[in-house]
Parts: sequence; structure tokens; C-alpha cells
Amino acid sequence: MESLDQQVLADLFDLKYIAVRVPGFYDPMYSKSLSGLLYQEIDDSAGGGIYESNIDSFWNVMKDEERRERYFNVALPLQQRLRRLSAPYPSPVDLLRLALDEAWPGGAGLMTMSGRKMPFGITRLWRTGSEALPHQDVLHRETGEEDDTVRLVSQLGVNIYLDTADEGGELETWDHVITDEAYEDLRDEYEGSYGYPRSMLPEESLLISPEVGDLVMVNTMCAHAVRKITRGRRMTVSGFVGNSGTDQPLRCWS
Repeated sequence: MESLDQQVLADLFDLKYIAVRVPGFYDPMYSKSLSGLLYQEIDDSAGGGIYESNIDSFWNVMKDEERRERYFNVALPLQQRLRRLSAPYPSPVDLLRLALDEAWPGGAGLMTMSGRKMPFGITRLWRTGSEALPHQDVLHRETGEEDDTVRLVSQLGVNIYLDTADEGGELETWDHVITDEAYEDLRDEYEGSYGYPRSMLPEESLLISPEVGDLVMVNTMCAHAVRKITRGRRMTVSGFVGNSGTDQPLRCWS
């Protein structure tokens, strides 16, 4: 896929595709320059245990009021920080939000919750030995709130690859959805839809080996994983894009 347009996004939201890859979405030279700065700035204590990040993800702050407050407070400074680090080149997150805004009839913007903007575009460092087990990312399973801001028709996970591992670290996804109804029986065992055993998934999966600068988007209702990195490290700018309807803006958060 050379670029994003409304049809590509609609097909991905509707599960006609389970993943879309846009090669060279962010210039590889810009990517290497930015990743070098981000490697120096990652705070080891901010990650969720699977990877290291400059801020918490929304999942990690759900049960900790202090961390949740910090999460909302960094929403706009995060965007500004990435612009400063990217200069004189554009921020990869700004480019993605602009592409989404132009492609989608309702436009695109930052997700808000309880009147507060959420961060979008956290940097994630995956080192040798890191992996993500098969899981789903479904916002309403995390919040449990009856709030219009989280009533989404569908949800995408987005990654812009600023650096890639020498071996391993591929994105793996399955054409397999575990519905909310089916998840109810699994909730106690797989909190937040995380860590499904491969034995409950189809044998066939899609394996994506991105290159520096690539944008990869996946429908997060489909089970997906990150293969273990066996050599080197990987740096991405990551987040989610929620769809509330064609006439509504896409909502972006991390």
C-alpha cells in the first residue's frame, strides 16, 4: 500500500483486511535520526514490563490514580516533545494524524476522555528477548465505562517503525476475532485480552517484517503478537485509532 485513503481505512475497520503496511511512510533517514535521540531518552521505569517507553500506556494507568493523572498531563507535551526531537523534519505522529484527517470524511483528532485529551504516539523500545504474547486491544474492555467517548465501532493499532531488530521482532496477526461474548468466559484468565495461548488460535498467521520508516496498521480485534527479538532492538512510535462512524472524527490515543 503506497498511501492511506478512506477505502483502505474502511476495509481495515471492517476486517476486509486484517493489516495494512505503508512502506516508507516516514523517511528512513528521518527515522534513524529520531530513533537515535529516543534511545537516549527512554525512561526504563515507565514501561509496562514488555517494552520500555517514555510514558505509560492507557492500559498501565487504569488502576493507579497517580499514574493516570500523569498520563493525561503529558498528552500535549508529548506531541510537542516529539516535534522538537524530530526537527527540522516533521514529527511522524503529526504526519500520521494529518494523513488520517485527510483520508477520513469525519477527520481525525486526539481522543478525549472525561474532557481531557489523551496522549498519542508513545515511543516503545523493544530489546533482545522482548516479545508480546497473542492478545487483542479493545478499549471498552479496559475502561468498562459507559461513556460516549469510548463507544467505538472498531479500533486499529498503529506502529511507525523508527528502527528494526536484526533478528526477530516481527508483527504477527491472525484472521481470528475473539468476540466480546466469547471473551466474557476468558476475562478472569486473560485480563485485558492479553496472553492468549497459541493453541486457541489458527495455525496460519500473517507475519510482517517491517523496514525502517514503515507504517503498519492492524485491526486490534484480531489476535496479534510481536515475535521475540533474538538480536538487536526495535523502536516504534505507537498508538491506536478508533472509529465511531464515517461522519465522526477518528480518535487517536496510546
